[in-house]
Amino acid sequence: MRSLITRTWFHQHEGKRVSIATTVDHNTETSTAMNYKTAMCACAALMCIAPAWGQDEEEAATAAKGRRSEIAPQEATGAQQGPASQRAGGLQSGGSSVTIYGLIDQGVEYVNNIAKGSTTADTVRVSHGTATSYFGIRGTEDLGGGLQALWDLQGGYAPDNGTSLQGGRLFGRQSYVGLSGKYGRLTFGRQYTMRFYATSPINPFGTGAHGLTTLDNGIANARADNSIAYRYHAGGLELGVNYSFGRDAVDGKSQVASNCPGETGSGSQCRAFGAMVKYETSNWGVTTAYDRLNGGTSATFGGLTSPDRTDTRYILGGYFFVSGARIGGGWIRRINDGLSTPRSNLFWVSAKVPVTANFSIDGMVAHIKYDQSPDKALTFVLRGMYSLSKRTALYVTADHISNGGALAYSATNSSPSVPPQPGGKQLSVIAGVKHVF
Repeated sequence: MRSLITRTWFHQHEGKRVSIATTVDHNTETSTAMNYKTAMCACAALMCIAPAWGQDEEEAATAAKGRRSEIAPQEATGAQQGPASQRAGGLQSGGSSVTIYGLIDQGVEYVNNIAKGSTTADTVRVSHGTATSYFGIRGTEDLGGGLQALWDLQGGYAPDNGTSLQGGRLFGRQSYVGLSGKYGRLTFGRQYTMRFYATSPINPFGTGAHGLTTLDNGIANARADNSIAYRYHAGGLELGVNYSFGRDAVDGKSQVASNCPGETGSGSQCRAFGAMVKYETSNWGVTTAYDRLNGGTSATFGGLTSPDRTDTRYILGGYFFVSGARIGGGWIRRINDGLSTPRSNLFWVSAKVPVTANFSIDGMVAHIKYDQSPDKALTFVLRGMYSLSKRTALYVTADHISNGGALAYSATNSSPSVPPQPGGKQLSVIAGVKHVF
């Protein structure tokens, strides 16, 4: 038996009280109400995950927010200064915000002169070019009085096969929580070291497949587990320091999984320390940093098999603008006790030239030389990038490397590794597309 119910709602419209009457079937009212509530929940969920356009290269541009010194897109920042909802569309409620963000970069790569025993071979494969892909979710909460809580969970992945990067970590790029206010920013967890913040303004190729990442494996992996970081801004001046009690907790055989968890013993085992000073204006900037990694045990990858063995970098660089072009350069003095020839100098100069509003050309020449050794390498990098929108760009990038001595550095840091013969030359060319969300 049907039961009809009439209900009336009142609504103010242009100063008048308007009544709206509806008649519903009692038998279907409950179902309709449930469907309505479900739809409302779904809408709220969609609002929570509204996509945001992350700012590029991983927090380096954020430090220089609002100045010409911001780097052109390389990788989205790990955490933002200020509420994420002020930067892009995310959920904001009661002074809190949550943003989902990320980047995907994929292309086709040609590499020649790959060592195959006593011979060489060429290959064509799917690869990344300008940046390693990642996804993340970050949030902030306004605590009042200029104090803000912030957190960031960011994971790297390989789009060609869907696997996690950074040693298989779920959130291998960054995973931290902290506080930010007028006296600086203090964060705890897995996060970037000061090495990253020092090199980002002077490295237009970021952590992509080409550039400095082919000569120094620490450029693409400037992170530490179990760390505390503090950064302070005063105008164009930025100061920073980081300390890790166990820099790499993943048991593996690579730079990103070196089996140096620390934290279980005393002394300096598996510790990491860094300090940075950076000053930037609208027309130029300078940066310097000190970075040290302590070794662990005989099971630690990379030759740092005791706490007394260290890997130390001294970093110095700068940049300036000329007619819209950004010219930069840098130097890294490295002393790595894990190598038979521990001391090296890495120098580079770079340029980023905007040709049109949507098209730019980037170039770099970099050289590394090991002390008291014939080992050396010289690389030339050139990239053209055309922006289809603020989020999507097409690119072609090329890296040519010439090794000397026993070095066999590859012209690309994409996986799997494809080095040339010792002392050999190699060319890598990648054409692809990058999308930031």
